Amino acid sequence: MITNIDVETLDQWLKSGEAVLIDVREKDEFASGHIQGAVSLPLSIFPVTYNHDNYPKGKKLVFQCKAGGRSMNACNIVKQMTATEDEVYNLAGGIGAWMARGKPVTR
Repeated sequence: MITNIDVETLDQWLKSGEAVLIDVREKDEFASGHIQGAVSLPLSIFPVTYNHDNYPKGKKLVFQCKAGGRSMNACNIVKQMTATEDEVYNLAGGIGAWMARGKPVTR
């Protein structure tokens, strides 16, 4: 089962360095504004480009898109590909929820 997390939880995890954020929106969406430190890995190419070994063990993997749907798909792909017990999370509401809470985005 994939756990949804809220904006405040993600913000805290990013500040403490305990999570890696993967933005699965398309390149143009990412370029228009993204959460500081996010890694761009579009869902359209995700199944062929994602490599679980590229991410540090022991860190939470948080997936994010515009509203939460595509990132949940990415979470499910990771779980199917890796059969891992690693911590995989979905940002509920995506970057839209992040911005609605007044959190910064960068270009």
